[in-house]
Amino acid sequence: MMDVKEAFDSLARQEGPPSTTNVHRAMAAGRAVRRRRRAAAAATSAVGAAAAVLLAWSVNPWPEPQNSSVAAAPTTAPTAPAPEVTITVTPGAVHKGFTRLRKKYPPMGKIASVPPLLMWVSDAPRKGLLLCESGPNGSTCSSFPPLAKEFARVQGKLRGKAVWFGIANDEVHGVTVVTKDGRKLQANLARNVGPGLGLWAIQFPSGTDVLRLVITDAKGKALQQIPG
Repeated sequence: MMDVKEAFDSLARQEGPPSTTNVHRAMAAGRAVRRRRRAAAAATSAVGAAAAVLLAWSVNPWPEPQNSSVAAAPTTAPTAPAPEVTITVTPGAVHKGFTRLRKKYPPMGKIASVPPLLMWVSDAPRKGLLLCESGPNGSTCSSFPPLAKEFARVQGKLRGKAVWFGIANDEVHGVTVVTKDGRKLQANLARNVGPGLGLWAIQFPSGTDVLRLVITDAKGKALQQIPG
């Protein structure tokens, strides 16, 4: 049986020669590896931090420094909405005597608003046709002969008010007043107020000098001229 020494010698020969590794050199190499690992970790951390800063700046950039020499853009205060305006239409004043005259001489057709007058045609016993008007001078009715060869007629003039009014047949669509200084003023005309009749009226500006009245049809053709 092999003793202990022989067994030990046999194992030593099988393992080969003892290691010739330098312990100090191995320790230095280990320290170098650890330094490289720490440097790599620090670089990775720095890159991550820079990326985080860049992301934060892109989401919420830092304010630019203000230059005191550059004036800030003026801000415009919001304009308040305009208040709503309620327009109340009030009926024209009923002139003195209108109700009494309308009852005494009822209209054959309709009562027409021909500014500045209210006008209608009435058929009065023993008086024939009446032209009734109610306006700034009060309310009156007066008889008139039928239109024969005329297309229109001046039936009345209100003194002190520069108002002219009259009658016209169904062919008439316009009554134009021509002044001596060349102006043309359009009279108000209500058609089909009575049987085959229209009524017209106009109020002139103060100091108007009338040259003539021009009566026209639906196409603007002159049918008649009435001297002023």
